[in-house]
Amino acid sequence: MSGHVGDLSSSQQEALSKLKASLSDVTLPDNDDYYFLRWLRAVKFDCDKAEQRLRKHVELRRELGADTVLTWTPPEVLVKYVTTGFFGEDRDGHPVYYDCFGNLDFKGLYRSCKQDDLLKVKMLHGEQLLAKFREFSVQKGRKIETVTTIVDLENLSFQRHYYWPGINFLTELMTLFHLHYPEIVKHIFFVKAPRIFPAAYNIVKRFIDDNTKSKIVVLGANWKEELLQYISPDQLPQAYGGTRCEPDPMCTNFITVGGDVPPEYYLTNFTETSKEDMESVLVSRGSSYEREFTVELPGTVIRWEFITNDHDISFGWYQKSGAKRRRFLPPTTEMSEVVPMKRRNSHIVPESGVLQCSTAGIYVMKFDNSYSWTRSKEVFYSVKLLPPDTELSVPQMAAEEDGTGANGTEEEEFYECNDNTVPVDGT
Repeated sequence: MSGHVGDLSSSQQEALSKLKASLSDVTLPDNDDYYFLRWLRAVKFDCDKAEQRLRKHVELRRELGADTVLTWTPPEVLVKYVTTGFFGEDRDGHPVYYDCFGNLDFKGLYRSCKQDDLLKVKMLHGEQLLAKFREFSVQKGRKIETVTTIVDLENLSFQRHYYWPGINFLTELMTLFHLHYPEIVKHIFFVKAPRIFPAAYNIVKRFIDDNTKSKIVVLGANWKEELLQYISPDQLPQAYGGTRCEPDPMCTNFITVGGDVPPEYYLTNFTETSKEDMESVLVSRGSSYEREFTVELPGTVIRWEFITNDHDISFGWYQKSGAKRRRFLPPTTEMSEVVPMKRRNSHIVPESGVLQCSTAGIYVMKFDNSYSWTRSKEVFYSVKLLPPDTELSVPQMAAEEDGTGANGTEEEEFYECNDNTVPVDGT
């Protein structure tokens, strides 16, 4: 039995009755069978787990003011730069939600608002979705309780998105959303996926429940044609293969496409990293500091953060490529640059990033202060090696073997390291 209204086994019906009775002392945002069954399906009809989750949900709603969140006005930076929006319906009459995730500026948003506001805006999106379900249910004359989601990955890159404090908090938000708004996904379509998508998916997939994973489809180069199988043209923005233009092909009257957060939104009292949790080294004037890390498995991810006191420092990564024998001289070890050495303003903004290692070997982190003949630099740093995720399974890779992405354009190269990182896969 599916576990939906009208299709319950005797044990499922018993669990439903038990859950409703056990929560008779709690005021819930909804109390029909559809609502309780969503929570039960999420825990495979374990009544005790469903009760625990619902009680925690009620507590969180009270803490974040969920009952009045629909009237809350978020800070301007969240309104302008959090990628979100509803537009149209799919061919079955369910609402369609858009997330231009590739344009989401993790670092900018993380620096520009309080974490409580980020939590609250995520709950706002959840409540907006439930309100959309109620609206569609009235319009269609039947219960609507799931959404079709389009996740646009254009502009997804290591430089923009591999910002570890932001990623950590994003995963918290994802966990919160899936725990507190269960069983609301009909389809999730990823479009315009670049070649780095598997690495990004590796990081976040462990926070997605198995049922939701089964509804994820990564569309390939003909993604517009494939979307039309699920959504009619008159319900799709022109930018996604439809005919709607309100007022532009992205229908930005309804969909917030995001972008880089201007620095004027940054909080003046922002802090993100604790020096007490880091190792430290004093790099003397006119000198450098190197530290080796052994990567045993291809696909390992190296993650780092560092801060300097008062002044900048040059930073980069190298990979040792083995000993080179020289006639009549001792062998030397060659090193190839994998993250370009450049000066970092880590005394102003803490630096963080990752390397995705396509090969095993010895990787060398280097702080270079050779350009400074008057000042020594104290560096606080943290480096972690994350093992490759061997369970990565993407339904369909959007990047084709000919080197073009899902949108048919040449993919960008990831050698230049700005204020984050580049992968070292040679692509």
